[in-house]
Amino acid sequence: MKKPRVLLDSGAYTVSRKGKQIDIKKYARFIQDNGKFFDGCFNLDVIGNGKASYENWLKLKSLGVETIPVFHNTTDPKFLKRYMDETDYIGIGAIANLNTNLRILHLNNLWNNYIIDPATNKPRVKTHGLGLTNVSIMTAFPWFSVDSFTPVISAVWGSILLPTMTSDGKFDWLDVNIYRVSDQANAKAGTTRNYLSIPQRSQQRYVQLMEKLGFNLGQITYQEKRPRRGRKDKTTTLPDTMFDLTKPSDSSIKTLANHWEERMRWNLTVWTRLQRRLPDIKTYMGVSTTTHLGIFEMVKPNIDILISYAYLSDNIWEAIKKYIA
Repeated sequence: MKKPRVLLDSGAYTVSRKGKQIDIKKYARFIQDNGKFFDGCFNLDVIGNGKASYENWLKLKSLGVETIPVFHNTTDPKFLKRYMDETDYIGIGAIANLNTNLRILHLNNLWNNYIIDPATNKPRVKTHGLGLTNVSIMTAFPWFSVDSFTPVISAVWGSILLPTMTSDGKFDWLDVNIYRVSDQANAKAGTTRNYLSIPQRSQQRYVQLMEKLGFNLGQITYQEKRPRRGRKDKTTTLPDTMFDLTKPSDSSIKTLANHWEERMRWNLTVWTRLQRRLPDIKTYMGVSTTTHLGIFEMVKPNIDILISYAYLSDNIWEAIKKYIA
């Protein structure tokens, strides 16, 4: 069985949201000391500033560190051209938060006008899509690699991945959707597809699939929320129909409905089946804690991972080295 691969992200976006910065010299030193463990390391980009990102990329090169530059959709295309002239592997970022239509428009422009060589109809460079889960977008362009946090994040927030069921009752593993099965985070049922909206016959087929793969769905019911008394005697109404979990009598029984770790293990299991059908694309799954990594270890085949420098602690770094050993 092959050893899992690891990509290192700088975490620039994560820390920028907190109003902080990463020390570029410390980042360079970490890569110099540990570069052998990574498939590649991303540049310390500056969100929304193409010039500063390019200068950081050059600065890291001057410090003896080769990184993968990241081009953002809000950046002047001249920086994309520079990267393509000077390296053979680039990342395309700032697309995860766009809706599907905007992502496709943006990516069509980049691929057709810059990345694809019209003489050969092939990419001029290897291209990585940051934060890509949409399979139709993965397969619409000749990506070299992509990464995603969706299977992990969805599990934490009460949802699971399910392959679409075809008219003849088979599963399409290249068409995966997200369904809410838990009241985790007390979110509205309508914010994602909800499992109880699936026809009963299809639900039975999904339960059979779950049991075949060693999972227990658990029990899911609706609960109508009643108005409640607000501040200053004002009556307020809670959001529309919410998910309510009917827990099993034995709370030690972990199900997809009552335990985020089980949901994550399920989502990763679904993801491995999707990966098998994308043989030409390297896919990396984002991981940020030792607990997450422990769940990754339960899933076979091994899942390639992306770790953010911003999340790295001594504990998780030692766990990653053990995971890829």
